[in-house]
Amino acid sequence: MTISKKVEYSIVFISYLSHNKGKNITITQAAKNLRLPYRFLGQIAINLKSGGIIESKEGKSGGYQMVKEWERKSIYDLFESLGENKAMVTCLGDKSCIRIRKCRMKKIWEKVEKSWYLELKKIKLGEI
Repeated sequence: MTISKKVEYSIVFISYLSHNKGKNITITQAAKNLRLPYRFLGQIAINLKSGGIIESKEGKSGGYQMVKEWERKSIYDLFESLGENKAMVTCLGDKSCIRIRKCRMKKIWEKVEKSWYLELKKIKLGEI
């Protein structure tokens, strides 16, 4: 299993915003200071805003900052906002698998996936 660049960069961005509490940070500033791709970071910010993790302010002194009580959000919430809460293995997300009735691994993968998501729900963004 691997964590996508989208998740990795979002954690770096959240950490940066949390250490600049009360300041509005533009995507340009963040991309430059964190050495992250500007366009990709912009897409990530839109997802995080939709997921209720960050908020934005428009205008001359605008930018992004963390929402109140962001620390209570979990890593799972982060995955959800980024659309990264997909099945760990294809067969768990694909109900049309032709081997599903005879599969010996499906229950094992379901158990692993359930444990994985339970752990992600326990880890709060405030731990970053």
